[in-house]
Amino acid sequence: MVKISVSSWSLHRELPFFWNKDVPCRISLMDFPELCVKEFGVDAVELCQMHFLSTDQTYIEKVKDALDRSRLRLVNIPVDVGYAAEPDKERRKAGFNIIRKWFEIARYLGSPSIRVNTGKGEGKEALQIAIDGYKELATTAKETGVRLLIENHGGISEKAENIVRIVKKVGSEYLGTCPDFGNFPPETRYEGLAKLAKYTSVAHVKTFEFDEHGEDTKIDVKRCVNILKQEGFNGYYSVEFEGQGDQREGVKKTIALLKRYL
Repeated sequence: MVKISVSSWSLHRELPFFWNKDVPCRISLMDFPELCVKEFGVDAVELCQMHFLSTDQTYIEKVKDALDRSRLRLVNIPVDVGYAAEPDKERRKAGFNIIRKWFEIARYLGSPSIRVNTGKGEGKEALQIAIDGYKELATTAKETGVRLLIENHGGISEKAENIVRIVKKVGSEYLGTCPDFGNFPPETRYEGLAKLAKYTSVAHVKTFEFDEHGEDTKIDVKRCVNILKQEGFNGYYSVEFEGQGDQREGVKKTIALLKRYL
């Protein structure tokens, strides 16, 4: 079975944005599932927290209804509030309270996981704060049955070895990784992906532009897929088109490219 989902980030220029709700949008989050079925032919989606305009139960119920009507699986919710390595105790506490709500939302919507960022920082102290933060959040992950994922998303997580150290030190079956094909620096991209592969629950297939053969010009998608397959990864590849031009066409080209190698 080819496991491909489409991230709402792929259509971020069409969708509403939580931190700037007044920006005009072409579609709502409730339109996204049906669009993914009709235009992209997938059976799963990834919904970014930033595209939820509210966490009120009424709004979340509408999202669930949209998923149920389209018979789509929700594979992950990337959460962009709160950081595991936030050094300020009060800010960390406030951020974690918000993150815990997203664990509950994920459970209600049927998502098996949420992604939480490490945040910035350097050195052993920052890394230890991140480890302690993920340990605390892993407790909520276990309580809710929703896995907690780390993505290579800048800051502490820019280095794959930091992510691996966090995962090993936390030592929880509820903590894993969500590697992004495009977020590592080019010189460490494939080495970094290989380090995260064995811990992967969901993979972000980031693409930018395509040549005449349908290959991405910046990222060797075939090489990335093979790295994960060699480690036995059998989860969802979530499309994150981030290029210029028509986003929907970018998603279609990414799906076609993935199907070539899965």
